[in-house]
Amino acid sequence: MKNRYFRGLIVALTFILPIICYAQRENKILRHELQITLGLNSYFAFEFDPSYSYMFHKNVGIVLGMRFVKEVVDNLHYDLVSNTNYQWHVNERKEVSNLLFRSAIRFQFFILDGILFVTEPGVLLNIIPNEKLEFSYVNVKNFEPIPSKYKIVKNRNGSILFYNCKSYISVNIDNIALLFGYNISTFDIYSGRRNIIIESDAFNKHLPCKKRLLHTGFIGVSYFF
Repeated sequence: MKNRYFRGLIVALTFILPIICYAQRENKILRHELQITLGLNSYFAFEFDPSYSYMFHKNVGIVLGMRFVKEVVDNLHYDLVSNTNYQWHVNERKEVSNLLFRSAIRFQFFILDGILFVTEPGVLLNIIPNEKLEFSYVNVKNFEPIPSKYKIVKNRNGSILFYNCKSYISVNIDNIALLFGYNISTFDIYSGRRNIIIESDAFNKHLPCKKRLLHTGFIGVSYFF
């Protein structure tokens, strides 16, 4: 009797195990992803965003990455404090650039076969929150083109933490995906120089107004493994 039950169990396992293994293979999660995106934000600055994602569930994971921001359109007015005798200038035409660390929780959902909707709410950490700028003092009364003195001023109390949400459509082709998306954040690309003051003149008056939210459209590519 026992042998008959044992043979029955072996036969059942012989048929069931291949089905289970096949189902596991079909539902296998590719847990790791390397991603690169390139976008243009509403300050007219490029954003280059490399990141790594780990999926601990088919719908939920974590993201760690960096974000490099580089101003494309020069939005700075370089003439500051002035009167009939002198004028302060920004000595170097230095476009804004930022380096940020990005972390997020990742949620992804299949819309169609091979097409995912992904959203990644998280935070940005400004690695260099305070910039240093050099200013030159020019005597305009005597029309002296060569500055008579220089001053280096460092920003104070620059913002470090910003909120960020990156959302996109992922079109998967085997282990490669094409990405098309939109990012929204509280990041201010001029936060590292807004609090500079030179001779009671706030540098912030010569910068574009701070936006309540920063918007970015982007495209990208990723690799799953």
